[in-house]
Amino acid sequence: MERKIRLSQCMIVKNEEKNIRRALSWGKDILWEQIVVDTGSTDRTAALAKEMGAKVFYFSWIDDFAAAKNFAIDQASGDWIAFLDADEYFSPEDVKKLLPILEELDREGFYAASSRWVQVDGSEEELSETTGAGLNWQFTVKADGSRGISLAGTQIRLFRNMPGLRYRGRVHEKLYLSEERLIGADKSRELSILHTGYTPEELEEKNKAERNILLVKKELEDHPEDYKLMTYLGDSYFQQKKYKEAAVWYQKAARRLPENEKKDELMGALIFKHLLVIYTDFSGKAQADDSGKTQADEGSFGKFKEKDLVKTYKEAIRRFPKEADFDFLMGRYCAGCCRYREAAGYLQKALGQLERYGSDGISVLLARSLLEAWDLLVLCHYENGDLEACVSSAVTLLKADPWRKETLTTMLKAFKADEARRKEAASPAQVLGFLQNFYDFGSRETAKFVLEAAQEAGYAF
Repeated sequence: MERKIRLSQCMIVKNEEKNIRRALSWGKDILWEQIVVDTGSTDRTAALAKEMGAKVFYFSWIDDFAAAKNFAIDQASGDWIAFLDADEYFSPEDVKKLLPILEELDREGFYAASSRWVQVDGSEEELSETTGAGLNWQFTVKADGSRGISLAGTQIRLFRNMPGLRYRGRVHEKLYLSEERLIGADKSRELSILHTGYTPEELEEKNKAERNILLVKKELEDHPEDYKLMTYLGDSYFQQKKYKEAAVWYQKAARRLPENEKKDELMGALIFKHLLVIYTDFSGKAQADDSGKTQADEGSFGKFKEKDLVKTYKEAIRRFPKEADFDFLMGRYCAGCCRYREAAGYLQKALGQLERYGSDGISVLLARSLLEAWDLLVLCHYENGDLEACVSSAVTLLKADPWRKETLTTMLKAFKADEARRKEAASPAQVLGFLQNFYDFGSRETAKFVLEAAQEAGYAF
């Protein structure tokens, strides 16, 4: 009879009283042992872990996550290790898959397995459907039936318990096998780690961003040209809504980002995306100052010169030509500045990129705001006087979601404006006949909805 895998769960903790029960419950039925290393808790974390049967050890915190995690690994006696944080867990469905997957990898000689890592809002949220490998988002569905989209990535948290396989790095630590970065079998389509620790409440309570800033700065003293560390700093400041500081570090990271760095393509794209978000969402709208130069009003980021925004955009699309979010952000920005013709161009390009490249891109923002992007494009066409394009875009959107009242109203306004231009007024009956492509007027609710939109557009029925 073939020997079963002995799986050790390891974690380092500090003041995880709220999470420790769930952290030690998800795999209770399949785990060989549970190792908890406390790094200085002042609550009941360690006591609760002992009550639940975990082996509890203590490690004096030395501002080094790798050192603490390696200490935990040293205490484990299992064949394989599952290293999850206290605010992470596998779903019951994935727990059933774990040992069979590890037995398969053991037979095939693999040292590790990568799984999907997903940030969720709470334990009531479950995986619904995922995108292709390499993307950093996936669809979710909550208990109330509402759908959303969550950040995700791929991480190695399952690995053999063997000499020479240890973590490196004070923060954002990574696994290495001797001198080489560890590469595992890709099991991201089969296993997903659910993470709840980046909610605003968790970040404020644990002050994770501030802690990470201090640790990353220490790492940068040893590796002053490391663009990944600069990106981590930018991320931490971004979490704290310190957008000026975040922009400084993203800019430094962008300047040091290697050309054609396929291995870290996701990180590279996000550097430019975060910069564009800061410029477009957390700054004032661009306008000309007394010297005639264009800059922004004071926003939460502060003033900026629009040439910096344009320069960042051009470099972003040069490096990542399949990414649609860059054009979406520019389109949204230009529309906010009432530059509707520019905005329409960017939005059309963004939507075309998303349709053309699909899962080859990582267009999280546009995918999450797809209907809103079409709404904005309809408005831009109308403001530009491109009435046929306005109606065509509105038809596309209303076929997907007929209950978008603002879009319906704008489309009807475009009808009236076109009639006035050609001096050929369509009759109410013709308009209603066209609308029957999207609406069932046998429903009183539908008829009321369409009538209100038509009245707002200036039609009298």
